[in-house]
Order: sequence, then C-alpha cells, then structure tokens
Amino acid sequence: MSYLGSIYIRKMRLKVKVPELLAPVGNRDSLVAAVEDGADAIYMGCNLFSARAYATNFSEEELEEAIDFAHVRGVKAYVTVNTLIKDIEFEDAFDLLHKICNMGADAVIVQDIGLLNEVRSRYPELPVHASTQMTAHNIPSVEMLAEMGVKRVVLSREMSLDSIKKLKESCGIEVEIFVHGALCICYSGQCLMSSMIGGRSGNRGYCAQPCRRKYGLTRNGQEIETKGDYLLSPKDLCAASLIPELIEAGVDSFKIEGRMKRPEYVAGVVRIYRTLIDRYMENPDSYYVSEGEAEDLMQLFNRGFTSAYLEGKSRGMMSREYPANRGLELGKVIGYNRNHGRVRVKLKRSLTQGDGISIGETGYHATAIFRNGKRVKKAFPEDIVEILSPLVKKERIVFKTSDSSQMDVLQKTYSSPHPLRKIPIDIEARIKAGIPLEIRMRDKDSLSVLVSSDFDVEEAKSHPITPEKIEEQLNKLGNTVFEAHNIDVKLEGNVFVPLKAINNLRNEAAEKLAKMRSEIYHRDCRRPALPNIPINFHERDILLAVAVSSLKGVEEAVLAGANAIYLDRFSELDFKRALFLCRKHDCKLYLFTPRIVMDSEMADVLKILDMSSECDGIVASNAAVLNMASQRKIPMIADSTLNIFNRYSSSFLKGKGCILSTVSPELTLKEINEIAISFESEAIVEGRLELMVSEYCLLAELLGCRGPSESACKKARYEFVDEKGFSFPVITDEHCRTHILNSKKLSMLGKLQDLIDTGVSSIRIDARWDENNIKGVIAAYRKALDTGKIVERKGNVYTRGHYYRGVL
Repeated sequence: MSYLGSIYIRKMRLKVKVPELLAPVGNRDSLVAAVEDGADAIYMGCNLFSARAYATNFSEEELEEAIDFAHVRGVKAYVTVNTLIKDIEFEDAFDLLHKICNMGADAVIVQDIGLLNEVRSRYPELPVHASTQMTAHNIPSVEMLAEMGVKRVVLSREMSLDSIKKLKESCGIEVEIFVHGALCICYSGQCLMSSMIGGRSGNRGYCAQPCRRKYGLTRNGQEIETKGDYLLSPKDLCAASLIPELIEAGVDSFKIEGRMKRPEYVAGVVRIYRTLIDRYMENPDSYYVSEGEAEDLMQLFNRGFTSAYLEGKSRGMMSREYPANRGLELGKVIGYNRNHGRVRVKLKRSLTQGDGISIGETGYHATAIFRNGKRVKKAFPEDIVEILSPLVKKERIVFKTSDSSQMDVLQKTYSSPHPLRKIPIDIEARIKAGIPLEIRMRDKDSLSVLVSSDFDVEEAKSHPITPEKIEEQLNKLGNTVFEAHNIDVKLEGNVFVPLKAINNLRNEAAEKLAKMRSEIYHRDCRRPALPNIPINFHERDILLAVAVSSLKGVEEAVLAGANAIYLDRFSELDFKRALFLCRKHDCKLYLFTPRIVMDSEMADVLKILDMSSECDGIVASNAAVLNMASQRKIPMIADSTLNIFNRYSSSFLKGKGCILSTVSPELTLKEINEIAISFESEAIVEGRLELMVSEYCLLAELLGCRGPSESACKKARYEFVDEKGFSFPVITDEHCRTHILNSKKLSMLGKLQDLIDTGVSSIRIDARWDENNIKGVIAAYRKALDTGKIVERKGNVYTRGHYYRGVL
C-alpha cells in the first residue's frame, strides 16, 4: 500500500463514531461501579418485567434515584421491560412505563411485540430499544422494527461482523451488540427449555440455565463417550480484540452482559473496555490488547473466552468440562496431606490469602496457605504450597477464580466517598461592595445556575479578600461530581467576604446544578388508556391443522381429515404434489418459513413467498418473514415462535395481515382464552415442542464431523440425556443449526374439550419432527372434534405442557 493510501485510510478511520459503552447494573453498587469506571450508558431493571428476575434490581423509587444519579454524571440510563407480558399484567406494565417515562429514562428495552407497539403509539416521548429477546438477526426484521418507531435494535449474538456491517449500512438504525459476558447456546427469545423442564421461563426472566447442567449423548439409544459432561454450556464472549472491526462496522453501542454479576466485575470489565475503546479512537493503527488486560478480564470471570459468531461460524465455542468461572490457571495438584486435610499444589502464578480457588467443581477461598510447613500470606510462581481442601486427585488443574488484591482495587472505585468521574464546569464570581455576592456555574451542556448571597458585600476595613483566595475557595468542590475547568473572578474594589459565605454559596450552586442536570430529563408524560379490544367470539367449527415435513405426511394428513396442512422443508416438486393432494381433498395448504434465516439465506425465503401465491399462504415464523409477507399482502398464520403472549400482540399481527395467531405454548388455558375471545387463535395440541434452536452445530465437535458434506448427524438418531434420565432428541438442519426437542410429546387429546372451551379457532398437530403413526393420531383428533368423544393418551411419554401449570 502506498504512503498516501495509508494516510487516506487513517483519515477515514478518524471519521468513525465513538461507540457507546453500555454497562450492566443489577444493584446500587454496580451502578456506581459502572458510572465511575467509564460507562457511557447503563441498563437496569425494575422489580417487575425484567429479563434478569434473579438480579437484585430496583424498586421504583430506587430506579428514579439511579436514573438521576447517572444523568447528573453525564451517563445515559436505559430501563429493561424485556419480558413477555400476560394480558392480566398489561395494566401494571403500562403503569411502570408511565413512571419510567416521567423519570426521564433515555430509553426502555422491550421484548414483547404487543407492548412495543403500544408503547410507540402511546408514549412517543419515550425511546424504545428492541431487546435481543426479539431475535432480530436479519435486515427485514430490523426494518420492521424501525418502521414501528424503534430507535435501536439489540442484535442477536449469532450475527457475524460482516452481516452486522451490511445490516448497519442497509438500515441506518442504531445497532447494539454484546461484546462481553455470558452466551446463550440458544437464540435469545426462542428458548423453551427452562420453562418446559422446570416451569421457569427464560422469556419471563426466570431462566434456570439448563444449558449449564450435565448431559450425556446417545446414538440410537447407546451412550457415547464425550469429553466433558456439560454439552450445552458455551464459553463466555470476549470481543476485546475485535473492537477496531466493530467500530468500523458502525456498531453504535457495545454492551456488556452481567446484571447478576458482582460490582467488582462490572467495575473491572467496564474499566478495561473504556481503555480499549479510547485507545483505538486515539490511534487506530496501533490498537492492541495488552497481556495484563487480557488476564484481568479472565480473572474477573470466564468460562473460557470466545468471539462466538463475530468471526463467522467456528468451533471451539463450548465449555463442556466446566460450566462455571475458571478465572486463571493457578497450578496443578501434586499431592494431598491427609494428616492436615490440605491439597499440595505447585503454583504457576502468585496466590494470596483470601483469593478464590477451584479444583474441579469445588470452589472456596484460600483462607490459609502453607509453604514448607509454615503459614504464609502470599506465595509465588514455582512455590509448592498446601491449602485446606477436601480430598482431590493428583494432576487436577487448580484455578484462581478471584484475586483479592484485584477485588480490593475495584471495590474502592464504587465504595470511595470521593467520585472518580467529574463533570468540568466554568465558575464565575462577581464581588462588588453594596450588592449581593453572585456565583454562576455552567456545565459543558450549557446548563447554568446563578446563586446570590442574602447579604450585600461590604467594603473591607482591613485585609481585603484577594482574587486568588476567592478562586481557591471556589475550586474546593470536594466530593461533588464537579471539577472547575475555568474560574473567572470579577472583583471590584477592596471588599470583605467571609470564606464561609463563599463556601456555602459554592455548595448551593453545585447542588442546584446537579439537580438541574437530572431534572432536565424528567418528563410529564400523559398516562393514556390502553385500547379497548372488544370480544369477538362466535361459535365456529374448530379447524384441525397438521404440520408435516414430507409428502407422505401430507398424504396421510389429508386422508385422516386435516383441514389445513403446514408444509415444512420441501422441494418444489413436493410442493406441487402437496398442492394437488390438498386441492383434491378440499384442504388448505400453507408453507412453513424458517424460524431462523440469515440475510445470506433470504433467497430461499423469497422462493417460498413466490410459491405461496399458488396456495393459501404461509406460516410466518420470524419477524423478517412477517415483514416481507405483509408487504406482499400474503395471507399469514403467525407461528408461536413470534411469542404471542397477549391480545395486543395478536392485534398487531392481525394488522400485519395474519389471519390466525398460534399462541405461545407457555400460556395456560385461561391465558389463551384472554386472547382467543378477541382474535382468531390456534394452539398446538400434539407433537414434540422445539425447546432450543442454536446456530452452533453441537454434534459436529462431539462426532468429529467436518460439516454438511459429511452429515454424520443424519446417519443416526441422537439425543441429549439429562441427569434424571430424560432424553431430548437432537436434530441438525441443512444449515448445520441444532434443534433440541422436548423429551416428552405434548398431547391434549384426553383434555381436548378444555382447550376447545378457550375459544381457539384451530388446533395444530406438529408432526414435523416425528411422523410415526401420524394417520392414527390425526384420526383420533378428527373423531374427537366431530363426535365429542375423547380418548385419553396413555403412558408417561406425554405431557400437557403448560396448559394447566403455567410458567413463572
């Protein structure tokens, strides 16, 4: 490259926007840590409707104080209302949004499509960010959100740098991505595993983290040996080395995960990423991450680091042997002192009393360290030490999971009474005999306050005050958030002013300016009433829909009495034959669309949309398809993967052209009724529910498969088996994505009347994953619908899902 060319590139780089550094805040200490250590913005949740329900979170009063705290210090504050909302909760959610709007939050982060739509139309003053729980992972889905008035989209973690850059160039909307912290193995917003296993929904903030549990792998029912037992546990994301590429891709906000992490973690990670961003902006050509910075990030928390999907699909993303924090490798076990109950370790790095350590799955603190039989406070690399510990085997790796000295340093950043973060201000003082003393303070945002003494300045009888003394007093801003940038003292004549008066007036001005800096964000938002959605229920014949993925399935379904076929994973020839069969038997035909579709795969979706003109429409499984089909006025059935949890979501989807909405399988019968009495609704009654969809090919590394050309996953039946013995079928699709199915089939055949009584218009049998005995199952439902005679399915291989128990 020529010299002039390199200069041109550097100039182009200098035009890039400085990305926002967005920090997680789970409690008051984390709030202070994030702000003091350099965050540009924070995100936090209230006690209600937060996707991190197990974090400490904030009461409404604490939330307002936190927003004000951030604003005084020049930091933006975003509030999460990022769970799915039930109809019965909508009023409470709207009340909370009204308060958040008045508090002056810079944005609210939302998942529920119905809530998002209502917020944008009824609280136009309140900016909305679309949560990563909305599974926005392609251009059409982001375009739809932008059309709805969303200011920023938190993109799915599965997107690559290249796809992020193209999306940003195409859409123009603000984009936010995660750069550090825990990863979900499933696409966010698409996971049902926690709720189906234990009733705690990840879509409601109560994820029980089933991906961090032990699983075995079976092939055709026979156990396969694997390296590690935590087969669904990913490493942690660390994009520190990719900051230049992310900035140049146009990413607007770098998000750190960790609302449930300790404040020292927040302080340390924010501090390092602040340094890295500033380093790049100061000199793009000499960007680096030092060894010390990398080790500090690892010491704070890691399950092993990965760039995940940012550099494209890759392997080595899983932490199968250990699903918890491993920190840094401390040393290796070389023996055990049974007499004193102490493990003997040869150190690779220093160890201080109070440091956290782990051996295998056992974690504790090094409360006592012994070297050569003597107790010491600190040991060094190559030392052989003994530490109080349960019995462990030789050769085990010992990890240092926390460094007490690192914790002490970071703790001071949020516990010290002396703020680290200061706002520069200009101070002007006017002192003249016969009029009150005046002090004006002005910040960098041109906010200013003027305070005056309640007395007139007197002429000095002796020892008049000097400009230097006045400036000295004005400069003493102490524990306020301000620091003097310029001080202008306008002193006329020889006057006397008590120092205490100057100090008091200075303090009053600082307090008023701080108050102004927070109150300027406060709003007076009107509390609009929620729209009245009328009951629109009438007696109707219940339609029987069947989802299949083969031509044989289509034939058996129409012959057994299906009213509608949802065809998935089909060729053009299969479509033509399926259409002929459906028309012959007076059965409707809808084409399934993918749940996940990257922009590079969008051509396949466009083919489906083109083909749908010959049949009755499509099943819209993601927001991109919803948007594109709506623009083309293609009749749609909204799939359950769109997370239809309330009437407001159904109302929005109807407005987009959906003739039917398939309700979330996490709803109870009573909750379904709230939707079905107003909108044409469908419920899934039979089949294996898909619990997870992952961009990662989980079987590839376990089986040594090199990709689609080998397709080892297609040559046998694979299942993950949990510690209770439940088996979860694992299926890999043509894009090497992993689909994990429920261990039990859903069946409502024996309780079908209860479901019919909710008012649904249609029931769906989902046989896409298993078409065995499909004809008999459909016939049984057909008979139940036609005659009212219900036959109970027997055996413990069936479940009624959440229709009776619900979710947290």
